[in-house]
Order: sequence, then structure tokens, then C-alpha cells
Amino acid sequence: MNNRIAASERLPALMALATGMGIVGTSMTANKFIVGHMPIMLASAARFAIASLILLALIRMVEGGLPRLPGRLHLVMLAQSFFGVFAFNILVLLGVDMTTATISGIITAMTPAMIAIISFTRGDRLPGIAWIGVALTIAGVALVNLLATPSEQAASRPLLGATLIFLAVIGEALYTILGRQVATEVSPLSIATYISFYGLAMFLPFALWDLRHLDPGTIPLSAWLAVAYLAVFVTVIAFVVWFVGLRRIPASTAGAFTGMIPITAVLSAWLILGERTGWAHIGGIALVMTGILMVASGRGRQIPVPV
Repeated sequence: MNNRIAASERLPALMALATGMGIVGTSMTANKFIVGHMPIMLASAARFAIASLILLALIRMVEGGLPRLPGRLHLVMLAQSFFGVFAFNILVLLGVDMTTATISGIITAMTPAMIAIISFTRGDRLPGIAWIGVALTIAGVALVNLLATPSEQAASRPLLGATLIFLAVIGEALYTILGRQVATEVSPLSIATYISFYGLAMFLPFALWDLRHLDPGTIPLSAWLAVAYLAVFVTVIAFVVWFVGLRRIPASTAGAFTGMIPITAVLSAWLILGERTGWAHIGGIALVMTGILMVASGRGRQIPVPV
């Protein structure tokens, strides 16, 4: 009887993990509707303002409000916000404007491999299977950028764009690594709420500067809808369903679901943006997903968190 109950809970949890990372993968396509149509600082500030309000309402309903935390934890979350929210979103928006959403999504999926590499430089030991996974992930990203060169119309400066997305991946990896210092003392929902507020505070001065000579009415509706989608679905819903899944599924298994990112990135870019997908993209995704599986099996708890 207990086994049947465990099995009935496992499938919804697995679906929650897949849904969470699947939503994250669509963010590159949403970003394409923002770049060139809306100042990136204003877009990011609006995104995290919406997300902060939703998260604040959620935490009041679920936990009764934000907890008071010692200064050292706030410093860690400030650093997380800088690397994983402020720097990450600026680099992604600049990068996706120069390359395709497809390539951007595939590069972003290598976050677990980057976490493993940075952790190794900080003294963590990596098993052999994790190193093989890192190598396969890097090979997949290299394959896409070397053999799947997009047209000039689809990507104005693909190599520079890919480099910026790669730097954003480093920021996301640092965000996750720093999160280890907070995760044992603060609930995931509290962390997400604080980090969203800190991210908003970082973007807000630049957003106000952008508004000095900007008529918000000139921004197309599609850009505002993309901002709302990123706030509600990517920042809030993806986070919530991801942690719903983590309550039932071991972290070592959950890490493999980051492989959903390149799949939904490619599908959404093809369906919505009309970006073409070739064999180099498929081969790159296969290598990245295989690498993620190996890194996840070797790293266990070292998995990224959607923000």
C-alpha cells in the first residue's frame, strides 16, 4: 500500500519538475519580444516588481510573512541577486539580441556543468562521470555555435551573443553556489521573495533613468506581455512547481530535469519565432542533455534554481 502511495505521488512530482524547467526554457523566446523594443533595465525592473508583489502575497498566505534574518544572510542574498538576477538578466537580454533564442537556450542549459566546474575550483571533488558530463555539455554548446551558425538576419553578432549568454551562465552558477549558504536556514519561498526584491532594487534606478526620455506608450504590447510572462510564469510559477517536485524527488534525480531547458527553448523558438532547427542543434541538445544527466548523477544536490 505504501509503495502504491509513493508511486502515485512520484509521477505528479516528476511532472512538476519537468514543467518548472520547461517554463524556464521558454524565457529566451520571451526575451526576444523585449530586446529592441523596450529598455532592458525598465523591462527587468517591471518583471521583478510584478514578481515581488506576487511572491509577497504568496509568502503571507503560506508562511505568514517574510522572516527577519541576520545581516550575513542578507549579504549572501544580495550577492545572489547581483549574479543571478541583475548580471544574469542584463547579459541574457544583451546576448539574445545578438544570437538566436534556440542557441541561447542550449547554452543556458549548461548551468549544471558550470556549477560543477566552479565547485571544483573551490575544493569540491568531482567523480569521473561528472567530468565526462561537463565535457559532453561543453562539446554540445561548441557544436551548436560552430556548425549551426544562424543567418545575419536571425542573429546580428552570434559569437558575441553566445559569449554573453555564457557569461550569464557563470552568474547563474554563482547564484546557485552562494545559495547553499542560505538554503539550510531560510525557506525557498523566502529566498525567492528577498532576492526578487533585491533584484528590483538593483534595476530600479536604471529603469527610472530610462523613463526620463521614454514614452511608455511607444513600447509595443508584445513587449509588456513578454515581461508579464517572465514575471508570472518564469519567476514565480516555475519556481513554485520546481520546489513542489523537489519535496518528493531526490535532488540527484531532479537535476536531470534541467535537460528540459534546451528542449522547450528550441520548440518555443521554432513555434513562436520561426527559428529553424538543424541537425547541429539536435546533436548539441543530445550532447548537453547527456552531459546534464551525468553531472546530475555525480553532483547530487548541485542543481540550479529558477529565478
